Amino acid sequence: MRRRSLLVGGAGAGLGLAGWGLSATPAAAAPIGSGWTEVSAAHNLHQPPDRTRHTVGSDGEHHFWLYDSDPSTFPGQDSGPRSELRFLDQYTSGSAQFEADVKVGAGAHNVCVMQVFGGSSWATAFMTLATHDSLTYYNYTDQVIQAPIYDTYLRLNVVHDTAAAAVHVFVNRRFKASYADHGRATHYFKCGLYGRAGMSARSDAYIKNIHLYRK
Repeated sequence: MRRRSLLVGGAGAGLGLAGWGLSATPAAAAPIGSGWTEVSAAHNLHQPPDRTRHTVGSDGEHHFWLYDSDPSTFPGQDSGPRSELRFLDQYTSGSAQFEADVKVGAGAHNVCVMQVFGGSSWATAFMTLATHDSLTYYNYTDQVIQAPIYDTYLRLNVVHDTAAAAVHVFVNRRFKASYADHGRATHYFKCGLYGRAGMSARSDAYIKNIHLYRK
């Protein structure tokens, strides 16, 4: 596994992250750092065949849920069911940022809640899973991004710098860690729920205030 582990606490001084306008509490939607342009958040919805596993409220809150008995969304092409949004703003260069408020329902386990798709050595540049009451890097329980997480909205910002081949992760506008991006590819963001082996019987996630940025 290739991980560039940066700073525990602080704002990433000396790592290209200083001066990114970090604060302790989420404010109105705003990207981490400056020079960003907001882009379309148009998306496709992926669900298990012949199942409804997503609703969106009048306030724009997306509710995703999955059962471990749900069939694969793409039979023969992946490892489990999905209820997720696949954003259509693809990129191969520059920097891209995902921002949203994310809440994971109590009991959700071994489900991916956000990913940066595309890599040359791995299929994805980054994934964060709900692993018990934590957000983890992929399903590595020793690499916790945030805990606890259940039933609480968190502001999640994920910044992918393709030139640096790095993905920087922020929770509630606090820098958490950086990771290698697994190589050049066509990238895009996904969020919702992607079931993995050993997932909980039922998983729920709620996501709102989704914004995508590029520079």
